[in-house]
Amino acid sequence: MDESTRKPYPGRFFWTALAATAMALAALSLVGCANHAPLANAKVAQAERVVDDAQQAGAAVSAPVEFRTAQDKLRVAQTEMAKGKNDRAIRSAEQAAIDGEYARALAANQRATTMAAEMGQYIKVLRQELERLPK
Repeated sequence: MDESTRKPYPGRFFWTALAATAMALAALSLVGCANHAPLANAKVAQAERVVDDAQQAGAAVSAPVEFRTAQDKLRVAQTEMAKGKNDRAIRSAEQAAIDGEYARALAANQRATTMAAEMGQYIKVLRQELERLPK
C-alpha cells in the first residue's frame, strides 16, 4: 500500500479490541458494584466507633451541633444499609465519621483552651504571690 491508498482510521482489529476492553471494564465495574455490603458494614461500624468516641470526648456538650450532625448522618447510613442501598450507606457513613472526628476535635480543642486559661490564671496568681514576698 502506498501513502495515497492508506486508510486514515485504525483497522478492524483496533475497534474490536477497544469494544472488548470496554465490555470487560463494564462487566468488572458491575461485579465490583454488585456487592458493597461488606464495605458498607465496615464503614458504618467505623462511623459508629467514631461517633461513640466523640460522645466520650464530650462532644455532645462542647460541640452539640456538630455532634448531632454526625449522629444524624450515622442514622441515615444505618437506614440506607438496612434498605440495601450500600453506596448511599457508605457515603453517609464516611460523612458521619468525618463529622464525628470534627466534633471530637472541637471538644478536645475546647478542653485544651480551658486548661490553658486555667494555667494562665495559676501563673498570674503565682506572680502575684512572688511580688508580695520581701526582696
